[in-house]
Amino acid sequence: MSASINQLTNLSDDELVAWHSQHPMDNHYLTEMMHRHMNASADLGNKIWWLNFLLLVFTVAITGLTGVLVWTAFRAPK
Repeated sequence: MSASINQLTNLSDDELVAWHSQHPMDNHYLTEMMHRHMNASADLGNKIWWLNFLLLVFTVAITGLTGVLVWTAFRAPK
């Protein structure tokens, strides 16, 4: 049962990098770093989801307003 417990989760990021630099052939440290990176990337993606959605809404609104302006410009008598 002790083999399934990850002992590296107690290390800080700096300690993990230091241990990996001392044992470059041990992939356990690199695997833990990648795991932390994936979790941090997923958290960041969740945080900026609303910003992406608002950007899409504003882009569609600007495109729609531009289309209305072009349509009224061509429809106006000359």
